[in-house]
Amino acid sequence: MRNAASTLEELVAPLTEAEFLAFLRERKLVHQRGTDNGCYAQLTGWDALRRLIEQGEYPHRPDYFRVAKESVPAPIERWVVDGRVDATRLEECLAAGFSIIITHIEQHVPALGALCQSLSARLQESTYIGAIVTTGAEGAFRLHYDFEDLIILQVEGSKRWQIFGPPVSNPVRGMAKQAVPQSAPTFDAVLEPGDFLFVPAGHWHHCQTMSGKSIHLGIFLIPPTGWHAAKALTSDLLGEELFRTPLTRAEDASQLATLEAEVKRRLIEKINAMNLCEFPAEWNRARNS
Repeated sequence: MRNAASTLEELVAPLTEAEFLAFLRERKLVHQRGTDNGCYAQLTGWDALRRLIEQGEYPHRPDYFRVAKESVPAPIERWVVDGRVDATRLEECLAAGFSIIITHIEQHVPALGALCQSLSARLQESTYIGAIVTTGAEGAFRLHYDFEDLIILQVEGSKRWQIFGPPVSNPVRGMAKQAVPQSAPTFDAVLEPGDFLFVPAGHWHHCQTMSGKSIHLGIFLIPPTGWHAAKALTSDLLGEELFRTPLTRAEDASQLATLEAEVKRRLIEKINAMNLCEFPAEWNRARNS
C-alpha cells in the first residue's frame, strides 16, 4: 500500500504530473483505475469522519455541512441535536437514502490540509476538499455541473458516475444558467476504491451508489480567470474618492462630463497596469490568507 498522497505527483500517479497538467489545461475527462484499493482511505474514511463529527471537529457553516437527496435537503432536526451534528442521526439519514456532504473538510484533517496547500502552491489555484458519503440509488445531487475542476478519489464502496454532454465551456460563478442536456451519457462507469476521476468544470454529472455505503473525496480546483482579474481591479477602485463621487450630484452636464473623463482616464491607467502573469500568484495568496 502506497503512502497517502501529499503532492500533485503522488496524487495523480500512475499518470505523470505532466500528463495530468495537459488534461487540466485541456479540461479533458480522465478516469484512472486504481492499483491500490486502500490508497485513498489513508486520507480519511467514514470511521475517521464520524470521530471528527462526534468530537465537534467539522465545518460549522451551514453551506459546508449538508444532508440531502437529489439536491433536496433533509430537515435539519433530523440530524442536528442541540445545535450540534449528531453522528447517530446521520447514520439514520444514510439508511434512509440521504447523502452527507461536507466541504472544506481539509480544515479539520491535517493530511488533507497539507495536500491542499501543496496543490495550491503547485498550480497557483485555490483548492478545497469535500467528502460525500452516500447510500442507496439516489445521489446527493440531481444532474448538475460544477464551476470548479474536480479530482474525485473513491475511498470506500462503489459509485456510478454518469457524465452528459455537451459540457459548459469554462464556467464561472455568476454566469447565466445553462440548459440541462437531454442526451445519453457520454461516460458511464462505476468507480471502485482507489479509482481516480478528473471531472473538468462544466461537465454535467450524476452519481448513485451501487450498494452499501460509498465515500469519495472531491478536490476542487478553482483557477483565476480574466473575470477575477477584472473584479480585483474594480474592487481596488473603491479606495479612490473619484469612484465614490455620486453621479447624480453633479451641478451640470459640464461637471459630469469632466468626472466621466477622469473616470475613464483612471480606468485606462489601471487596465494598462494589469499584469495577468503576476495575477494568479497574487490571487492565490489573497484567497489563502
